[in-house]
Formats: sequence, C-alpha cells, structure tokens
Amino acid sequence: MDEWVLEVSPGITLSLMDLPCKRRGYHHFLGIWLLEDQIRKRTVLVDTGPASTVPTLLEELEKRGVKHLDYILISHIHLDHSGGLAEVLEAFPEAKVAVHPKGKPHLINPQKLWEGSLEVLGEIALEYKEPKPVQEEAFLPEPMPLEGITALDTPGHAPHHRSFFYDTPSGKILFVGEAGGTYGRRGFAYPGKDDGTFILRPATPPRFYIDKALESIANLKKIPSKIMCYAHFGYTYETERMLNEAAEQLLRWQRLCLEFIKNNQITSKAEVDKEKLMEYLIEKDPLLEDFHSLPQDLKDREKDFSFSSLEGFLGAIMDK
Repeated sequence: MDEWVLEVSPGITLSLMDLPCKRRGYHHFLGIWLLEDQIRKRTVLVDTGPASTVPTLLEELEKRGVKHLDYILISHIHLDHSGGLAEVLEAFPEAKVAVHPKGKPHLINPQKLWEGSLEVLGEIALEYKEPKPVQEEAFLPEPMPLEGITALDTPGHAPHHRSFFYDTPSGKILFVGEAGGTYGRRGFAYPGKDDGTFILRPATPPRFYIDKALESIANLKKIPSKIMCYAHFGYTYETERMLNEAAEQLLRWQRLCLEFIKNNQITSKAEVDKEKLMEYLIEKDPLLEDFHSLPQDLKDREKDFSFSSLEGFLGAIMDK
C-alpha cells in the first residue's frame, strides 16, 4: 500500500483523497478521508470538501469501488469541509450525517453560511461555490448513536468544530479536523526530501478563543490514538507529540504577537502590518522553519490563511 492508502488494522483501511481547486496553490490541501471497515461492514467519509470539488471526490470514490456510504462525519461547517454535502448525498442518499448541533441548522439552510463565507473569504468562497441545502432527515440524532465512533466537541477553530475517534483492534483513529492545526510533511504535502521535516501552523480565524482551543487539545490528548488524520493535510503516528506541538505553538504565537505589538508600539489592530508580523513569526517559530522551502504557489496559499489566523490571534489579544 502507498502512503495515501493505509491499512490501520486488519480489515480497516484509510484512504486520503486530495481535492485540488483551480485556484493557484490549492492542491495537497483539501484532504478528505475514506474509511472502509470490513469488520463492521461499513464505509465512512470524513468531510466532503467544497461544492466545486464534488466531481473530483465522486471520481475518487468510483476509482476505489465505493458504491455505498454509511456515514459522513463533518468536522465543521466551513465551506471547504461541508460545502459539497448536499451533492454527495445526491450520489449516496443512504448515507447519514454526523455534525455538531450548532452547525446543523446552517447546513439545512445555508444562506447565512454562504453570506458569511463571502464576507470572510471573498474570491475563495466563489471558488468553493455556494452550498445547497441538506434535508433534515439526512442527519443522525444526538448523541451520535454509532458503535465504535466517538464525537468530541473541539471548539477553537470554530464553535461548531468536532473531532472523531474511530475504534479499531489496533488502536483509535483520530480525525482531528483543524483542532490540531494545519500540517504538512515535506515529501508528502510539499516537495522535498521526506526526512520527517514538517510545517505546522495554527488554524485560528476570527473569532478565536485561545483558552477554548487549548482546552480542546487537552481533551484530545486524554484519549490515546494510534494515528491522527488532519483535514489539511496528511497524517501522523506521533499523535501525542503533535498535539503538544500544536498547543505550544498557540502559546508561542500569542507571546510573539504580544512582543510584536509592544516592540512596534501598536495600539490598535488597524496599525498591524500583517506581512511584517508573519515574517516575524516565520523567523521565530521553529515549526515554520521550512516555510521558505515551499514552492511559491504554496507560500502564497499559506500566507493567505496565515493572515486569517493572525486576525484571530490579534482579535483575541486586542479586543479584550
């Protein structure tokens, strides 16, 4: 098996599917997970990606011989994770959906979700396309009644964020969503020698509450897992280490943002030069050390999302 298809336990296989967008640099970024469990005789999809990439997702599922989906687990309702849900359900009407109760109404009636996405993401939202409404009967009741699957609320990246643990005889699979940050391993998510080097950055769009994000990571660490699957992008067998790294990075960014504000005598968010602040973070954060080895298209993409994360941090620090 290659690195995109993992036999986690005898009879239980994970496949990572990349859904590239037309937008420059949007490859090795939208990671959708397919879990095929021959023991329980069920197939599970984790997130759907945006509406614009559903044709690619359906092609990938067809290549893998998937003719039936039992469950779709939605980590959170941002367009790049749930925007294609209605179209996937059209192709697999038998599938039942698990999502945070705070997110469910916005999938049934996505008008506010779409308007908010246009306001925050602009052209990126247009690239992702407007989501279609999902029928209420598609959703599982709460609490989620699925044997072998545990949902853990992990607010921070979003108030409607959930992570999922899947039980296997060899240990739990953790679908962390964005609660553990955005991850990329060199030689897998971006070009270069695969020697264990990686980039990790916070996924902290506004409004962001660092205490909630840290509490979510602490709660994830209480449940041991064999493998952690990121939404963006890839996986690690070093779950505890990488969750620790994510928590330490949040505290580091908080400290470095405060340093930057103090050193530059900044009194309001409007005065912050986010380009210079990002350069400061890249220089000071060891988990961004490999940023300069990224191809230019990936640098541009990561800067866009890093600026959004900085907005969240600056709001958490300066809007008190």
